Amino acid sequence: MTNISDEVISVEEAKAALRCMRLCNLDEYEALESVDCLVERIRKVTMAKLVEEIIETKLTENQRTVVQEFWFSGKNTAQIARDLCVSQANVYRILTRANACIKELLTPLVMYFSDLHSVQVAPLLLGEIMEICSAKRSPNDTLAEMLKNIRLSKAVTPEQASRAMCITVTELKKIEKGEKEPTLGFLLRFSEVFKVEFDLTFTKGKERYEWKEVLHK
Repeated sequence: MTNISDEVISVEEAKAALRCMRLCNLDEYEALESVDCLVERIRKVTMAKLVEEIIETKLTENQRTVVQEFWFSGKNTAQIARDLCVSQANVYRILTRANACIKELLTPLVMYFSDLHSVQVAPLLLGEIMEICSAKRSPNDTLAEMLKNIRLSKAVTPEQASRAMCITVTELKKIEKGEKEPTLGFLLRFSEVFKVEFDLTFTKGKERYEWKEVLHK
């Protein structure tokens, strides 16, 4: 056996796969392709949760701060250096060590997620996993940002999301860029597809969108 994924899936993945086939009118090939995509997304989101745990419990305080600023706040090493009053070279060293720690702990997960003999995939996958983590933590100053962050946090591609929303990829990208206002019907459909609820709040006169998971919607 060279790929654990060929032999092992979680109970949650099996339930989700069966539900997908039961609810959708798909032929055998479409069903298998859909299940493969679903399992891949579930594993990426699960790995993102584990990476968040690694950041919180396995990194030093300095490493955790730099990683959060770099990956989650989108700051570059020069900006982080100014904020922390240290040299940019020092920030780069801290970030390099932190990333190495995350990659080392992530490797066994990649071995489960993919080919046992291709552990070099871990560095390539890290950026994608961090994007999922960042999407969950990013501030949502606009409705467009929130919708995009929800999609990214679920490891859903624009193509997958547009099919589920019954719109074109071009339309979805315009909505996510704030170039087109989503209709009420779109928002209701989005909430149902992604199993989320969202609200608009105001803090010091500035609008902010928030969202949360809905387990049994």
